Amino acid sequence: MTSICYNAVVDADSAQTWSVIKQFGGISLWHPAIQESVIESGGPDGLVGCVRRLTLQGGALLRERLLAVDDSQLSFTYCFEEAPLPVDNYVMTVKLIPLTDQTSTVIQWMARFDLREPDPQGELLESMRALIVGGHNSLGAYLAQSSAI
Repeated sequence: MTSICYNAVVDADSAQTWSVIKQFGGISLWHPAIQESVIESGGPDGLVGCVRRLTLQGGALLRERLLAVDDSQLSFTYCFEEAPLPVDNYVMTVKLIPLTDQTSTVIQWMARFDLREPDPQGELLESMRALIVGGHNSLGAYLAQSSAI
């Protein structure tokens, strides 16, 4: 099993960060690779088991199922139901770590998956890591903009 772990800080407190990031269907508001996101079947956003359908820039579709949400631990986990990527068993956990006496938050992005094909140059791994890093950076910018309003 392959894994990617990316930990980085956003300049927003954990309550503000959690209020944005836990909106499972709202990822298109802040992630640059996602053109549109909707919760399928009209179900409630954030309910364990709900599936979000993402339209990526360029038109590819991705479906992700919410597996767990823990408000007390500021974390959630989801998996790919359908993806245009050559991976299986993809599971992502996102966890916030409040920084004491600061208005900053560490976000831990942890993905585990199996590659369908060898990736000897690490190109697929790097592109998947770039999606996580790009999302994190965009989330930080979105939070900064939101707090300025």
